Amino acid sequence: MRNVGFMSLVATTRKLGISFFEYVRDRISQLGNIPSLATIIREQSSLNHLACS
Repeated sequence: MRNVGFMSLVATTRKLGISFFEYVRDRISQLGNIPSLATIIREQSSLNHLACS
C-alpha cells in the first residue's frame, strides 16, 4: 500500500513539474522552500481557470 502512495506522489510531482526527490527532501528537512502540493495544485488550477475565461 505504501508503494501506491509513493507512486502517486511521483506522478503528481511529475505532472506539476517538480522534482520528487527535491519535494521529499524539502518536506523531511522542513525547509518550506517548496509549497505543499495542495497549494501548487490550487494555484495552477486558478491560473488555468483564468486562462480559459
